[in-house]
Amino acid sequence: MKRVLFFVLISIVLVATVFATEPEYLIVDCNGKPGGTMYVALTGDPHTFNSAISVSTANINGWLYSSLLFPDKFSMPTRPYLAKEWWFSEDGLTLYMKIRQGLKWSDGEPFTLEDIRWTFEELLPEVTGTGIGGIFDANGLPPDVQTVDNETISFAWTTPNAMALRAIGFVDIFPKHVLDERLKAGIFAQAWGLDEWDKLVTMGQYIIEDYITGERIVLKRNPHFWMYDTQGNQLPYIERIVYQIVPDRAALVLRFEAGETDVFFPSAEEYPRILSMAEKEGWQTGVGTGGLSNQFVSFNFNAVDPVKREWFRNEHFGKAIAYLLDRQSIIDTLLNSFGLPLYGPITPFSSFYNPDVEQYGLKYSVTRARLELKRGGFDWRSDGTCIDNHGNRLEFDLITNFNNELRDLIGLNLVSNAQTLGIKINYAPLQFNAVVERLLTNRYEAVVIGLTGSVDPGSEANVYRIDGDLHFWNYPPGYSDEDHITEENYWLPDWEERIDEIFKLQITEIDPQKRY
Repeated sequence: MKRVLFFVLISIVLVATVFATEPEYLIVDCNGKPGGTMYVALTGDPHTFNSAISVSTANINGWLYSSLLFPDKFSMPTRPYLAKEWWFSEDGLTLYMKIRQGLKWSDGEPFTLEDIRWTFEELLPEVTGTGIGGIFDANGLPPDVQTVDNETISFAWTTPNAMALRAIGFVDIFPKHVLDERLKAGIFAQAWGLDEWDKLVTMGQYIIEDYITGERIVLKRNPHFWMYDTQGNQLPYIERIVYQIVPDRAALVLRFEAGETDVFFPSAEEYPRILSMAEKEGWQTGVGTGGLSNQFVSFNFNAVDPVKREWFRNEHFGKAIAYLLDRQSIIDTLLNSFGLPLYGPITPFSSFYNPDVEQYGLKYSVTRARLELKRGGFDWRSDGTCIDNHGNRLEFDLITNFNNELRDLIGLNLVSNAQTLGIKINYAPLQFNAVVERLLTNRYEAVVIGLTGSVDPGSEANVYRIDGDLHFWNYPPGYSDEDHITEENYWLPDWEERIDEIFKLQITEIDPQKRY
């Protein structure tokens, strides 16, 4: 098999659906050659093969599970998959989905509407690892799920739900006949763990043929997969995918260079070297489009120290720090100019991105940073130390997680540039779980962190709404029993209230043009 650096999803582009009596396969307009094995390397064993419990093995689970809809190139739910048709009621309260008939699970049992109803009504409320955003409406209620006829299922909310298609369409569907008893017994989390790889039943493109801890995972084509090309060949074309389990990223590179794997996703730092070897080695190379994730610095408006709390709530302090972050230098140093500086949470690869924000971006300028600090009431001692209007030295702690080069470089860049203005930043990378714990318990001052992002910002309501569980820079009073935030020391600026209002309004607007 020809080795490539970037791999286009085997499913290819979904373009047509054939409506047969039984079974109703999804027909794809492509012309490939069936057979072959693809070799890929993976750092570390997965945690589980149960996608409802852990999304950390998504690169494996993507082959094993299927959802009702399929994402387009913008990650929007616009293409049919297990569902062949869908529409909303005139009042926008109910989503209807017509499901393909005659399909089978990988064990040969029929795929039915009851599997879908059970997944949403019984399974999802009992698990917490799904990370499904938008399934609740503006009143905080989940949909009422009903089977309309033998091929149609409905999801009804009390208010229109703009996130309905994403929330419903991208959920992995599970087999009731396999897992219902375990769910009722309260042991669903144990299902399809690493010791039950051979018991997994799926509607996905592949099933697990073999798994040896620390060595390999072998996937083989699902004999009952329900996609075919126009020539009548069952998809996917590749018969097997072998994941070789390696200890670290260095081993990923070595396996590829030694010819033991077919696919490798180089980092921006690794890409120039790989590219220089490509012609000699016969590798095909390519650069993908930009992503939706972003990296940023966040300050805790509710820091335990009341002095620092006042700094972090100071608008001019925030602007000064933004001016001190040399985004382009970081991109050139670590990303070989493959990144883009962001001046807001939405990347240019989202259809919601407004390029006008760039003219308001606080681009690197020590001079402007100094001016903002002066406007915010800060000053300098004769030795250059920056102080507040009470004479306190401007000093705070900045955390991030270990083993993340980009976040580390952001932290070091900020430390160095802040020092030129007499600001002392105590930079301390921690274990990732320790960082998350500090964020969720409000025990941090500043953090370098990132979010995966979304094409539609509405799906990130848990970040931007005041009551969101990831609104970690300004949790409200009562967020946790051990919280130090009180009604007396809580501060909610007007702009946060407006953002919260927008997120509550947008969930009820299903007209795409009005949402833009």
